This record gives sequence, structure tokens and C-alpha cells, in this order.
Amino acid sequence: MKKHDHKSLVWSRTLLAIFALAVGAYALLLYGSPANLRDQQFVLAKEGVPGLWYSVLWVHAVTGGLALALGWVQFIKRVRLKSPSVHRAIGMIYVVMNGVSGVTGLYMAYYADGGLIGRLGFGALSVLWLYSLYRGMHSIFVLKNSSAHGRWMIRNYALTCAAIALRIYTPLAAILFGLDDTNGSFDSFTVIAWLCWIPNLLLAEWLIRNTGGRRRRRGRRPLF
Repeated sequence: MKKHDHKSLVWSRTLLAIFALAVGAYALLLYGSPANLRDQQFVLAKEGVPGLWYSVLWVHAVTGGLALALGWVQFIKRVRLKSPSVHRAIGMIYVVMNGVSGVTGLYMAYYADGGLIGRLGFGALSVLWLYSLYRGMHSIFVLKNSSAHGRWMIRNYALTCAAIALRIYTPLAAILFGLDDTNGSFDSFTVIAWLCWIPNLLLAEWLIRNTGGRRRRRGRRPLF
């Protein structure tokens, strides 16, 4: 790998870690306490939701926040190779948190802002999130294929990072275009429900193909 490429990779991973930890902490601080959850602006803006919604939101936010904050560590090569027990331990926690957040995400999608299009967008995100997690686990536990496992978990974490994109796009839509989910004229979640994860998944596919192809041309084992 060229020196410039290595620096770019280090900076990109560092930036990802910062965003993942920041947004994960944000989710835990704002929604981690069931007692304070109902005081948040997002929750106050919801109308006509059943009592179960608040409990599901709490579970979804806590498990999703933990999955986001932990997941990036799994892509550090040094951890995978030199501390496999740490990799497995974090991986098991991530799988549980990811799975619970994905299932609760399906419920949350039904009540999401953005109308039918918004609900379909968040619903598709949850389905693909769970599917990529299943494929990642099936690859390593059943097929014993670590390369396929790595590729599927890249896709999965890219979908987990929809939480980061959501926190970026929502205020940007309000600041730049005056669009939000409460102004009654246009619900930004109609677009953001899809925009928060489709580019992530496309970037993951590019990374998988680009990294794997380059390493195969060098006659080395694929990175993932």
C-alpha cells in the first residue's frame, strides 16, 4: 500500500471511530434513561403512538448505540490477528446488540415520520441490517469462511452507520433547505429514510471490491 493511501486509510478509520463513538454516546445520553426519554424533542413531537412505542424506542436506541460504538473496533486488523479472543468477545456483544436493534427497528419503522415512503425506507434498512447480520454469522459459523464473513460484516456495519448519516442529514436539511419533520409542508424523512443508508451500502460495496481486487492482484490474501 502506498504511503498516501495508508495515511488516507488511517484518517478515514479515525474519523469513523470519532463519529461512531460520538453518535453512540449521543443515543445513550439522550435515550439511555427511560425516565428522561419522554422529554426529548423527537419523542415530544410524536403523536398517537402506543405506550409500547416508548419502551421499544429505548431498547432500539440503547442497543443500536452500543452496536455503533463497538462495531468499528472489529475492523482493526491488529485486534483481529493479535487478540482474536477480544475480537470474538466484542463480536458477540455486537451481534446481540445489532440483532435486537434491527428487530426493534422494524417496529419503529411502522411509526416513522416521512409517510409511507419514509416507513418503507426505514423498514428496508432494518430488513437488510438483519439479513447482512445473518449472512455474516452464517459465513463464519456454518461455512467457516472468514473472507465472506468480513465482507458481510462490512455491509452490516455500513448499515449500522445509518445512525451517523441520520444525525448529519436531519439538521442539514433543516439548516440548508428549511425542511424538517414537523413543519407540515414537507417531511425530510421521506428522503432521509433512504439517503441515510443507500450511499453507505454503495460505499461498502466499492470498498469490498476495490480492496479485494487490489490485494488479489498482488497475490495476497484478501483483507476481508
